[in-house]
Amino acid sequence: MEYDNDRKALIMLSTIEGYNARRKRFDSVSAPSELYDDYSVADKMIAEMNKLGVGVITIIDDDYPSQLKEIYDPPYTLYYKGERSLLSNKNLLAVVGTRRVSVYGKNIMQNFVPAFIKSGLIVISGLARGVDSIGHSICVENGAKTVAVVANGLDICYPPENLQLQNKIAENGVVVSEYPLNTKPLQYHFPERNRIISGLSNGVFIPEAGDKSGSLITADDAIEQGRELFVVPGSIFSAQSVGCNKKIKELQATIVLTPEDVTDALGYESAKAERKTVQLDIEQQALVDIMKDGRIHLYELMEKSGMNIAVVSSVLTRLEIMGIIRKSQGNYYELIPTI
Repeated sequence: MEYDNDRKALIMLSTIEGYNARRKRFDSVSAPSELYDDYSVADKMIAEMNKLGVGVITIIDDDYPSQLKEIYDPPYTLYYKGERSLLSNKNLLAVVGTRRVSVYGKNIMQNFVPAFIKSGLIVISGLARGVDSIGHSICVENGAKTVAVVANGLDICYPPENLQLQNKIAENGVVVSEYPLNTKPLQYHFPERNRIISGLSNGVFIPEAGDKSGSLITADDAIEQGRELFVVPGSIFSAQSVGCNKKIKELQATIVLTPEDVTDALGYESAKAERKTVQLDIEQQALVDIMKDGRIHLYELMEKSGMNIAVVSSVLTRLEIMGIIRKSQGNYYELIPTI
């Protein structure tokens, strides 16, 4: 790819540490090419990028992600390795959270992320330890594309134990950073990185987050950027759920108890395709037929079906697992709507 002086200038601008410093320089000129007279540094950077298979999208490119351009502080460069077009995909869902995931958090991830994948959503996260790595790994294991936004140059992997995972993401997804090659993962890069994760996504899902979790920065970015925030409530005695519970208490997030709470809110139907081919037994079909009239209480289901509590509870559980119905507060059940 050929780079003109404006794009070379933006590549050189990305070597300046600190977003505010980069923005000050960018805002001081009418065109990026006015920033520099000599582009030999950019030429060397581009040669190194080409050797490593790294590309760059600049904010003046036609395919720069439109959603990201609309945020308050969009990055001027997006260095990437992998599928460039994924960065403009409209189906991105951020999945972020604590680095110290509990058994509860792992169970949530193992149940929710596959459902997100089936619905057509693409997981974007930060390749960090914990929730981020689990989310990316589930995508890789299921052959699904995923987007990893990192806080360093793409010739570095952080955390180092994720090198194999990072390489796999680049093969069937994309790894992206606003930082040029040879940039170390400095502490303040992570909060800068988080605004990109939320900025590229349609919503942010947090299964578990402690009181000082970096994912809460992503949550605040999402709120500021007008993205929907989804959190899973946890035990009041769990340190890993303090952050999620606080967002709920502050009325800043949508409470989610099932994957469908997320997919429905974003206009997706995770179980829709499965419902078309699933075979119901006589008892399952009977309850489904009753629920076609709308939301109904457990005891009314018993009365109309003539089944006892043990049978009804068993059948309802199976229908929930199959993604055909959902339960709401007060022991009410309803069919998950289809388009």
